[in-house]
Amino acid sequence: MIQNNDKQNSNHSAAAGPQPCKATEKSLRPALAVAHTRGQRWERYAVGVLFSVIWSSAFIAGKMTVMEMGPFATLFYRFVLTVLVLLPLCGKKLMGPKGKQAILAGILLGLLNNVAYLGLNFSALQRLPPSWVVIVVSCAPFMTMTLAALRGQESFDKEKLLGFAIAFTGVVIMVGITGLHAGAILGLVMTVGATLAFSAGAVLFRGKYDDLPLLPVNFWMSVCAMLCFAPAAFTDATPLQLTWPAQIALIWLVVVSLTGMALWLLLIRTQGPSMAASYNLLNPLSGLALSALILGTDIGVQDAAGATAIVAGLYVALRPRQIKKLA
Repeated sequence: MIQNNDKQNSNHSAAAGPQPCKATEKSLRPALAVAHTRGQRWERYAVGVLFSVIWSSAFIAGKMTVMEMGPFATLFYRFVLTVLVLLPLCGKKLMGPKGKQAILAGILLGLLNNVAYLGLNFSALQRLPPSWVVIVVSCAPFMTMTLAALRGQESFDKEKLLGFAIAFTGVVIMVGITGLHAGAILGLVMTVGATLAFSAGAVLFRGKYDDLPLLPVNFWMSVCAMLCFAPAAFTDATPLQLTWPAQIALIWLVVVSLTGMALWLLLIRTQGPSMAASYNLLNPLSGLALSALILGTDIGVQDAAGATAIVAGLYVALRPRQIKKLA
């Protein structure tokens, strides 16, 4: 009897033993879920910051190349080289069902994001001070949210709009507002049109082509831009006539087209059009940091104040909204 009781007690203890572990495991699940969610959130932020840094570097590299070969020849050879790199990377993906669907998507997005956005902004820079182009382009989050709301993809978020407004104010503080000369209206129309095309491309990709593979889409976008900018190849310089620093800058522009565009499409897919566009507000800050590191540009009080407002505004726009649900 004693042995049986001992066995029963030992069996009972063995059965009861794991219970505290299960309770502990259950108590740990919310904390692990929160940590996992926080990790995912910081990963998304990191992708957005990386996109901004890569995208902003194109302004420095582009300035070096444009000075020697002109804006549209730069764009043409940039996309020619991008196509040559993407072709072997895509391979058989271009021939599959999704790859064939990417043809129309790439042409439409190429017209909006590569041809209209880049072409109109380059043209606007010939009529406007660069600060005005930066300010108008920084309106992309507002335009994107409006277009996405009209398409039923997003709703207007007061906190997000407030964050965009704060960050936009930081951009204005950082770049400053200069006077406009006669004939600048056409330049303003061009850069507004470029920003609308950029926003429309984000909404279009999210709404119709979100499930397509990114490399084939980027390939056909680059083919579209290459063909549209081809006439410039017969009027301006060729890459062989560039100095070696400009040639390196042109190669870096190809890297931007490969990685920057892939990150941009990934941001739209994972975070939505307006949230993806919000990272463009970081571009003046990223550009200033790169200029300071590469070109030795001084950072003044005005730059620091603008950068602070940009970071604060993006924090308001990007922070999670879960606290409201608990109230």
